[in-house]
Amino acid sequence: MWKRPLIVQIVILAAIAASAVAANNFIPQQHLPWRKLNPQAPLGFGTKAQFIRLSLSPSSVCMDMANGLNKLSSAPSKPNRPNNSCGWTIARDVTSAHNISLSPNMAPMQCPLSLGAWIWMRELQILSREYFDQDIIKIHHFGTYSCRRQNGNNSGQWSEHAFANAWDITGFELSNGTLISIQKDWNGKNASRRQFLRTARKKACKIFKVTLSPDFNAAHHDHFHFDMGPSSTCR
Repeated sequence: MWKRPLIVQIVILAAIAASAVAANNFIPQQHLPWRKLNPQAPLGFGTKAQFIRLSLSPSSVCMDMANGLNKLSSAPSKPNRPNNSCGWTIARDVTSAHNISLSPNMAPMQCPLSLGAWIWMRELQILSREYFDQDIIKIHHFGTYSCRRQNGNNSGQWSEHAFANAWDITGFELSNGTLISIQKDWNGKNASRRQFLRTARKKACKIFKVTLSPDFNAAHHDHFHFDMGPSSTCR
């Protein structure tokens, strides 16, 4: 009788192992949280968890991955440590991705954030062609780096912006010159623009740890906030 529980445990473990093997073989990589991130893959159920694993890996893993991406104009940043709290040791200077340039034209980003931006900008081009039959040529933004604490406080927890680990986006410029503004179009009269912005947020929620929009609070009435910090929010 004492052997039965052991046998049951062995059978259960074997079944779990077989299920894992089957999942690895038949379920697309982007849906499996334990698989390595493949930036080229479509968004999936496991993408965000894969980014978490990447963030916990040695910096060289992400930097090598970024160096191998097409349609990403970026380069390693010079270390920037203005004090013991702010800045970065390893990051990337991003200027464009998928033929979308940034305005202002360069943003330092922690490496996982830069990969997330690359994937999200790929998704944006698909959405823009679907909704407007136009390419996005420029993203307007407030920047990524600011040595400050959360909510502009003089004390308390540091903002992810203090480490170039957050990105604030204000709008999108199309190839025909149209400017889609988060401030004006989130609740504006143009239904296509409203839906485009909400779908762009939905895509971001599958990538970034934190995605905030005008629905979050009044402080975000004019921009999206994305970051790869320890919190997890999609609003």
